[in-house]
Amino acid sequence: MLKKLFAIVCAVSLVSACASKEEGADLYGNANGGWNPDVAISDLQATGITEKFNDETTPVVYFKLNSSDLSAEAKAALAEQATWLKDNPRALIVIEGNCDERGTTEYNFALGERRANAARRYLIANGVSADRIRTISYGKEKPAVAGSNEEAWSKNRNATTVAY
Repeated sequence: MLKKLFAIVCAVSLVSACASKEEGADLYGNANGGWNPDVAISDLQATGITEKFNDETTPVVYFKLNSSDLSAEAKAALAEQATWLKDNPRALIVIEGNCDERGTTEYNFALGERRANAARRYLIANGVSADRIRTISYGKEKPAVAGSNEEAWSKNRNATTVAY
């Protein structure tokens, strides 16, 4: 009898563990659709929302050397992102600040943070709830393009928006 009971408990546990959740349901931390504070950015994985956002917007904005100022092109891309986010109110985003390989690690982490926050402020000013946005700086640690020349550097000086 005890073995049968144990087998039933195991089976129920297995079925419960394998049950699928609504995509992204554990990301949400409040009734307004903001981020769950217990979700670590490092644990996030691309979803269908990520692909849709990438297909329907310009997810990357670029910066000049040693700058976190938004260009007219960056503002246009962010305005496009803001419109998409308002049309997709369940989407949450992470803005990743990135730098080229020049400069110290500390300087580039700080610059990447300023770039991500510049994009964040622009989206908030254009109607996106701050609760839906998280930022992270990767400094020079995650280059988009390999290389030690101006072409590569210009692509690595960016803020990339990833939707979930």
